[in-house]
Amino acid sequence: MGVVLEKLRWKFVAIIMVLLAAVLGTALAVQTGSTVRQYREETDRVLRWALERGSAALDPAHPPVDDFARDEELYTLIPAFYAVANNHGRAVLAVSYNADVDEADVAWAVKQALAAEVEFGELENLNLRFIVQRRGLWMEFAFAGLSWEQGAIRRQVLTAALVLGAALAGFFVVSLFLSRWLVKPVEESWKRQRQFVADASHELKTPITVLLADADILLSHPDDTVREQRLWVEHIQDEGLRMKGLVQDLLFLARGDAAGPERPQGRADLSEVCEECVMSFEPVAFEAGLTLESAVAPGVSVTGSGEDLRRLCAILLDNACKYGEEGGRVTVTLTMGDKAVLTVHNTGQPIPAEAQPHLFERFYRADAARNREQGGYGLGLAIAASIVERRRGRITVQSAAGEGTAFTVTLPLE
Repeated sequence: MGVVLEKLRWKFVAIIMVLLAAVLGTALAVQTGSTVRQYREETDRVLRWALERGSAALDPAHPPVDDFARDEELYTLIPAFYAVANNHGRAVLAVSYNADVDEADVAWAVKQALAAEVEFGELENLNLRFIVQRRGLWMEFAFAGLSWEQGAIRRQVLTAALVLGAALAGFFVVSLFLSRWLVKPVEESWKRQRQFVADASHELKTPITVLLADADILLSHPDDTVREQRLWVEHIQDEGLRMKGLVQDLLFLARGDAAGPERPQGRADLSEVCEECVMSFEPVAFEAGLTLESAVAPGVSVTGSGEDLRRLCAILLDNACKYGEEGGRVTVTLTMGDKAVLTVHNTGQPIPAEAQPHLFERFYRADAARNREQGGYGLGLAIAASIVERRRGRITVQSAAGEGTAFTVTLPLE
């Protein structure tokens, strides 16, 4: 099971990482694409600006484009130059904008642009982007260097990659922590289930051993009558009844687990249930040397079946009578406000503080030896907690020296 849980953890981490990588990668790709497009648009704008400014410089009658003129200093980072060529392709450098080129460089660039036979394009071998415009007998060319654009794009892509890598690394650490946190309830549930099976097997082992031993004794005296072997027959019956009770408790808990948080149907008079339980436990309390008192508010009705509520009340009273000190007192109190509150209190030795958080666990015994002597399996309080939880209620325990022990059940009225 440990291997299965470890695989589950890594599967969760893998799913989280894939989802985050997809979402974050898409967001960064969109943002990077938008930025790259802006860089390309800046270079294209420089081309148009250089073409317009070059034309204006050669033709005094042509007014300068003010929108670009105001941005002249902005574009000095992108080298550009303007040239003209006649119909024979002879090029002349007209204007250079932060471009370190000579006439030979210009002539070669113009020749490459003419050979491309397009009005707009890139010269990869020269790392230039160009635009061509025919003007009478002349052709005008504007060239812009791509080094700035390519460097900016590389920086943008590298930054996006670093951000993605750092984010995924951080998410990996977080997902590892989250995987442990999410798998922990599964692991604890598996451990409880394994412990539950082990405890159930252990509890069944004793009566089965007794049954087999008694059966062997009976088989070793085949000629004896039932009367002569009555003791062993009664032992078999007692152990069979104990096993029946244990199996019934286990089935009740199993049905509760299967039902989950499903809201019980119907209504039950909790006041009547408590009064009936108090009356049925008066002989039990008397035999244990206890005084049984009750203060039950009338007309307290809650959701659920009377049978389950009767079992809840009986478990708490049985527990109080078993562990109350002789000469002490057991008190049952039922009050009603915005919720129904049932309290069963007994005087006697307190429950150790370290044991109190585990009282509602299955097969847990604060005093294992004493509980076993009295025929308990450690399932009573677990069943009580299951009944309360299915009704969206709450059960708590308070126990201290000199104050005794009180189990309090709070149930919603609706």
